[in-house]
Amino acid sequence: MEANDSLYELPKYPHCAIICGQTGCGKTEFVLDLLEKEYSEVFKYIVILCPTIQWNKAYKNREWIGDVRKPKTKNLIIVNPIVEVREANGSLYEEEKLQELLRMFFKKYAGHPTLYIIDDCSATKELTKKKDMLSELAFSGRHAEQSVWVISQRYNSVLKDLREQTKWLCMFYTKDRDSFDNCLRENDVIPTLEERQRIKEELKKKKHRKLILKTDQPTDYWLLN
Repeated sequence: MEANDSLYELPKYPHCAIICGQTGCGKTEFVLDLLEKEYSEVFKYIVILCPTIQWNKAYKNREWIGDVRKPKTKNLIIVNPIVEVREANGSLYEEEKLQELLRMFFKKYAGHPTLYIIDDCSATKELTKKKDMLSELAFSGRHAEQSVWVISQRYNSVLKDLREQTKWLCMFYTKDRDSFDNCLRENDVIPTLEERQRIKEELKKKKHRKLILKTDQPTDYWLLN
């Protein structure tokens, strides 16, 4: 169904969500808008893990974030999960520490309403590891008031464990047909194939148009500009 931005409501209890779309579609901007508006008082701590944080204009353009190295907002933590490691011979190499960082923050913030935003990490193996900290958060993070939002270019790149636990998804247009179709197949919210095709065509028409799927009962969906 069509909807104004003010006519849909997303869950405020601890949950998992996925936001997907190709580069430049406005994924991160949409998430930051949510944090400024309907989620502004929901989380005590917000942890953003993004390997491209230094160059991502979406974060730099928000006054409440300011310098990503030292955010203005209290209890906002921004981390690059890729770190430089020095070998015994003195040479440096990069290593991703996403799972280790998630475990560290979980130990610190468990029991407090916390949101982890994992942005632009889906191209790495770290986001598809099974039986690691991200998987643990997907299955049982809600018991410790922990929420996880994954921002990805491809739905299929996200850990299956997390995909199975989402309470809502946001899909922008993507050229990856399999990823889009698989999302609608796994999240059986839109009733007919004809309606799915209509929505896909609508997403093609406007750059920042997006589909919201609410997979928690009662299920619903909205097409937003």
